[in-house]
Amino acid sequence: MPLLISAAEQTAGRGRDGRSWSHDRRNFAGSLLISASPAMLAAPGAVSLLAGLAIRDALVASGADMRRLALKWPNDVLMDDRKVAGVLAEMLSEGDQRAVVIGAGVNLARPPQDARFPAAAVFDPKTAPDPKAFGDQLAKAFERWIDQLAHRGAAFVLDAWRASAWRLGQKLTIGSGEGAISGLFRDIDPLGRVILRLPNGEERLFSAGDASHG
Repeated sequence: MPLLISAAEQTAGRGRDGRSWSHDRRNFAGSLLISASPAMLAAPGAVSLLAGLAIRDALVASGADMRRLALKWPNDVLMDDRKVAGVLAEMLSEGDQRAVVIGAGVNLARPPQDARFPAAAVFDPKTAPDPKAFGDQLAKAFERWIDQLAHRGAAFVLDAWRASAWRLGQKLTIGSGEGAISGLFRDIDPLGRVILRLPNGEERLFSAGDASHG
């Protein structure tokens, strides 16, 4: 069972690549601590993708329209092409003990004012679910997907993620240390890396980076 720790308010959160962020009290921010299973250790690239699936399912359970939600590689959830949630997954180790910490921020009622990617809130502030109630739904969704990973394997998780992937089969631009590279988002590989087909036919793998529609 994952341990969920949530914050009523956060003004100095840490996102991907060390970026800072804050969240409104009506939104959700929390971290799940999970003992790393053999399945997670064997397929670490599936963990962030699993987290996106869990957030999507928790939003749907809270009243969101699943048809409007998409999963943006590597770790965001979008609604109508605007970011509503982000994930940061990290592996921790001490001796022979391994654990995964998955931090999640979800714009339940209000989007941030300084977002790098166009952002939105999932719900109207008057009808948004209580962050604690949403956290309960999220913990349940994580538990279900962790169980799916353990019993059905990483391929099942990756297939589920593909079914809701943003811009799969379309042009995608990946910003990385090499600069911005654009191509056709052909697929993700068994490790959860983007397979980008460049205009010259070459295929490149990306394990991290900022994805945009270019």
